Amino acid sequence: MGDFAFRVMSSMLSSEILPAFLRTPLMRAAGFKISKDACIWSGASFRSKRVVIGSGVFINIGFYHDGYDMLEIGDNVRIGPFVKVITATHDIGPSSQRGMIEVVGKPVTIKDACWIASGVTILPGVTVNRGCVIAVESVVYDDTEADGLYAGNPARRVRDLDP
Repeated sequence: MGDFAFRVMSSMLSSEILPAFLRTPLMRAAGFKISKDACIWSGASFRSKRVVIGSGVFINIGFYHDGYDMLEIGDNVRIGPFVKVITATHDIGPSSQRGMIEVVGKPVTIKDACWIASGVTILPGVTVNRGCVIAVESVVYDDTEADGLYAGNPARRVRDLDP
């Protein structure tokens, strides 16, 4: 499917008019790898089909995945409103040109049982390990360790959570 056709289909799938209970089956029919019992609310933007979404996942309104590289979301993950997952970056480059033109893709993984709160940004190459909570508006630039509460910009482990 051409880029334009994909963007039209993607905007239709993210429409407020389309009920959430129909969105997942339609996305699956369009070739997205999404568990049958995942729930994706309106306004979710997937810029490609480079995504695998596990069982029991809930994705709230305004979610954004740039689609450049893979996004894998494990089982029983909760994603709050307006979360951004970025998988594309650029090499810094020499002083004559910062931000090289060539795009570098780095996949993002969110493992089972995580809660990603509202407004979080997850940067390229990050793995959010099992059972983590990422606090509101945090920016995750590095892998997390399992069962931790992370907060801030950059996100830091604030405390341990019961496994």
